[in-house]
Amino acid sequence: RAAFDGRIAQIYQDGRDEVEVRVQLPQDQRERLSTLSRITIRVPDGRFVPLTQVMNLDHRQGFQALRHAEGRLAVEVTSGLNTRVSTTDQILTSLEAEALPDIASRYNVRYSFEGRAADQRETLGDMQTGLVIGLALMYVVLAWVFASWSLPLIVMAIIPFALVGALLGHWLMGLQLTILSLFGLFGLSGIVVNNAIILVAFYNQQRKKGLDITDALNEAAVQRVRAVMLTSLTTIGGLLPLLFETSLQAQFLIPMATSIAFGLGLSTLLVLLVVPALLSWLEQFREWRARRHGEMAEPIGAPE
Repeated sequence: RAAFDGRIAQIYQDGRDEVEVRVQLPQDQRERLSTLSRITIRVPDGRFVPLTQVMNLDHRQGFQALRHAEGRLAVEVTSGLNTRVSTTDQILTSLEAEALPDIASRYNVRYSFEGRAADQRETLGDMQTGLVIGLALMYVVLAWVFASWSLPLIVMAIIPFALVGALLGHWLMGLQLTILSLFGLFGLSGIVVNNAIILVAFYNQQRKKGLDITDALNEAAVQRVRAVMLTSLTTIGGLLPLLFETSLQAQFLIPMATSIAFGLGLSTLLVLLVVPALLSWLEQFREWRARRHGEMAEPIGAPE
């Protein structure tokens, strides 16, 4: 070992630097395996004999470094990805279902997906918690503004349709669902409710003025359609240049822009149909409940 790694013969101070003097074989000899066969070692009787007389040398491929994970030897396997052939999720799913369980049972080893896969798992876990908290806060704010427990549900009912539009946009654009796509879905959830709020708030005002259900719904859809379309089209128009940008830097943001643009586009078309239908059903339910209890149905914006 001293012949190849060297042995420290002296350490001296050179200004602020500490210099080690190491004695070892010349570099050209250290780089040849044949040097091992010429090395001599001392045997118990004091003689020096060649290394090949006391041991058999065998050549095989080894590891450059031994890595440990949680106190156990570990091997890190990395690879590149050709996105034209497959995706990360498809490869990980295939390995999880076929190759890795067989290797683990045959050689008694454990495996785990680390690197980007581990970061993605952690991010998805945090996003699930954030999604629950975000939706809960959204519901609380809407319930406080409308003074109703049911109207926030109608406003938030447009969110699933926006998610469908975002997924449809990824399919049309030939994009894979990425972490940035999910970030776009988060932002989309807060954007699409604006159109529903406009309709519900205007409908609520018309009902308080004394209009019946059908007239109030018609007024809300007719009077607010321009505001709904303008707010959505301006947002989508601002994202269009990014959707068709070809630079490398833009490729990371295109999935997020796709989620927002297509999700907002589909939800804008459906909000004028879904929200009035849900409001009509809610009014019918309130009237049925009032008749059942022998009471007068109050306006939909009244506290419940």
